[in-house]
Amino acid sequence: MPGRDRKASRASLASPRRRLTLVRPPRGLWVEVERGFHVGNERGVFLGSVKAADPEPGFHAFGSTSEHIGWFDGLVEAKAAVVAASAVSASGELTH
Repeated sequence: MPGRDRKASRASLASPRRRLTLVRPPRGLWVEVERGFHVGNERGVFLGSVKAADPEPGFHAFGSTSEHIGWFDGLVEAKAAVVAASAVSASGELTH
């Protein structure tokens, strides 16, 4: 009987192991290509852009197909909205 237990143990060790794949939400690499105009991409995929509102303070956020996402008080919030919109679009759940 001890031989059977060893065979069963070996069989369980030889079974294929599952791989865990972590999916990181996009954060984007942002570059100010012109004063007040920022563009973002993630791994070579265009996320969208953020443009400083002029003359009033604030920022307009645009998605990857130039759709207007919204107006934001801060640059960080505008960039986050572009990233969030691109994540939703990529999942296919909601597009603007």
